[in-house]
Amino acid sequence: MDFPGFSHPMTGVAVPVSALRSKKSFGIGEFSDLPALGKFCRGAGLDLIQILPVNDTGSQPSPYSALSAFALHPVYINLDSLPELSAALRKEIKKAAKEYEAAPRVSFFHIWQTKTDFLRRIYTQSAGEILQNPELKKWITRNPWIKPYALFCLLKEKNGGASWTRWEDLKNVSESDIAGAWKGKSGKTDLVFYAWVQMRLEEQLRAAALELDKMGVLLKGDLPILMSEDSADVWAHPDFFINSLHAGAPPDMYSPIGQNWGFPVYNWETQSKNGYSWWKERLRRAGLFYHAYRIDHVLGFFRIWAIPAEEREGVLGYFKPSRYISRAELEAAGFDAGRIRWMSRPHVAGAGIRGLFGDGGRTIQEKLFQQLGNEDLYLFRENVSESFIESLGLPEDQSRAVLSFYQDRMFIEAEPGMFAPAWFRDKSKAYASLSDGEKNTLNQIIACYFRDSQDIWAKQGEALLGFMKDASSMLACAEDLGVVPDSVPAILGKLGILGLKIPRWVKRYNEAGEPFIPPAEYPRLTVCAASVHDTTTVREWWETETGRAEFWKALGLKDKPPADYSPAAAEKVFEGLLGADSVLVVFQLQDFLALEEGFRAAGAADERINVPGTVADTNWSYRIPFLLEELSAAESLKKKILTCVKKRKAKNL
Repeated sequence: MDFPGFSHPMTGVAVPVSALRSKKSFGIGEFSDLPALGKFCRGAGLDLIQILPVNDTGSQPSPYSALSAFALHPVYINLDSLPELSAALRKEIKKAAKEYEAAPRVSFFHIWQTKTDFLRRIYTQSAGEILQNPELKKWITRNPWIKPYALFCLLKEKNGGASWTRWEDLKNVSESDIAGAWKGKSGKTDLVFYAWVQMRLEEQLRAAALELDKMGVLLKGDLPILMSEDSADVWAHPDFFINSLHAGAPPDMYSPIGQNWGFPVYNWETQSKNGYSWWKERLRRAGLFYHAYRIDHVLGFFRIWAIPAEEREGVLGYFKPSRYISRAELEAAGFDAGRIRWMSRPHVAGAGIRGLFGDGGRTIQEKLFQQLGNEDLYLFRENVSESFIESLGLPEDQSRAVLSFYQDRMFIEAEPGMFAPAWFRDKSKAYASLSDGEKNTLNQIIACYFRDSQDIWAKQGEALLGFMKDASSMLACAEDLGVVPDSVPAILGKLGILGLKIPRWVKRYNEAGEPFIPPAEYPRLTVCAASVHDTTTVREWWETETGRAEFWKALGLKDKPPADYSPAAAEKVFEGLLGADSVLVVFQLQDFLALEEGFRAAGAADERINVPGTVADTNWSYRIPFLLEELSAAESLKKKILTCVKKRKAKNL
């Protein structure tokens, strides 16, 4: 859908579709609930609704673990409005919906199971009619992604839900395999089920988006950059991905060993030769529903933190692409083969190994280490990795010690004879052993590596984001958090792609005390997000973390900030954030609810959507504790929002 442009600074609300609750609900929000939220937005003067990804993730509640880049999740379908639904099944569905509606949180797995069962029963009753439906036949022709997706889903079910990497048959699939499966009469009946579900889902989301459009409320989607290894896309298009490398993030204050997300990295060279057709189709499909979209982890389009697939943690990753340091370059700088090995492969003293395992651990030692000549010095064997170390089942203290030995290196061999600096290179045993002259030489080489790599990252980022910008009339908004290369803000600005500002993290980090930057000073081409799905809400941040006094001051408020985030305090913070110079300010729905006592949850922690790096039933299960119909009728809340938003809309762009 076309983004209409900015005639005034915009304000929006962010909420997962799953969190919505209406009179039609089935224990989870559905696409058909979006217009009800749109009515609230229109009454409150809000311009935009931002949702999380709604791709099919199977039984997994995390919206960032998609089985397909194109397929929508059946859990968001409204069964009651399906034209094939019989009267008898309608009664059963209403009864099942009542049972789920009593739950305070989303029971994702059970709702997915129940809805899938109903969809199969509806399909079975009407299969003859559905198979002959001319509209469905046309839809399949217009959406070539549906055939591999449907076969993937069918085979996954036949394999008990196992990853395709563990299948015995069609593990390596070809286009002729997919076409052959669709030609078979019996198999086609099973495959068309998935196409029918996807067509109906598309109809429902498209209808909701068009209704919002008529209201003057824009819809913003979310396109995760990465795909799960266990997805139809990686299975059907292995040449578009590099499965030997996983994407993640380097170590930081929140994750001292880095992050390994487990998603394969893209083979941009192959995608380029293919004209980026896969990405263009993603954007075309997103454009059916959205006026704007969020590019998740936009830094990955410039360079990705790539981790060898056999490693478990993120610390042994490196930036890809980069201007790697060649063996020849190191040799020319005076480092011979032994010195290069010393810096790129961990060397462990025999005393350290014996001290860790004693005399009784010889078998384990032999599995892990090989002696270097006649020295009491050892290298890890070629087959050793973090995964291998973990598979040994060592006691926790021994396992961590071995991992510490294994991760201790200055350089990582990214390609044969080509090296990238390790993240903790300056803390490595190899670096400590170097002479001052050697350190100086290597520091110069590494500085050159980063300087030259900046140019490579800028070139790739501009090329990839450039074709994405040209391929769609949607507004592109980037999630540009993390260790940001210098070129990123300039290229986003050049292409007209909005960056992201999360106020609690927007500080002058190079100044004493790291003061907050006032929202009024944010760059115009940005989205100011008060909180996001991976953070605490503003209320919980206020009540449990530090910095509220300094933040209060940055908002231009003179009095002493209250310890309690009362509705009155929330209103002042809300007004202050709406003063951001960003063209778009977005609040999570929970942050709006903090403005009115009757809509606030008993505890702020109950409103959090996800805690990254944790596994808990509360992750991705948040539901608003009232009906959207009640929210639309909340005149006092709407008036508070509208009063502040009107002031923002009056500002000049």
